[in-house]
Amino acid sequence: MDWLGIGVFILAIGFAILVFIMIPVIKNLEKTLGAAADTITTTQKGIEDITSETAIVLNTTNETLLNVNDKLKKLDPLFDTVNDAGKSAQHMTSSLVRITGAKAQRTADGTEILDRNNLEGILRGAAFIYYLTRKKQ
Repeated sequence: MDWLGIGVFILAIGFAILVFIMIPVIKNLEKTLGAAADTITTTQKGIEDITSETAIVLNTTNETLLNVNDKLKKLDPLFDTVNDAGKSAQHMTSSLVRITGAKAQRTADGTEILDRNNLEGILRGAAFIYYLTRKKQ
């Protein structure tokens, strides 16, 4: 045998040893890839279930929103009425504030006149006489 034949023979033996060493690795790789394929299949089925349930939830949500919008449209006249009542109450309150403010000013002016002229005793006496006349009637 020449050197070329011996080299080829050694390469063949090395390749055979490599193949025998790689057989368990390839079997483990096959198991791992099979498990990964099963996982992917299960995941796809789960995603399909989730997608279908999500579509159902979205449809129900859309129906609920349409129902709520319809009911809110029916409540709009009520809110308009409440708004009008609030504006009327505000207008009446502002009118009362103006009237009360004017009367308070007149009362303050009258009190100032009584204090300035020391007429408080006379006012009390007049009030007492008024009370007695009312009591007799």
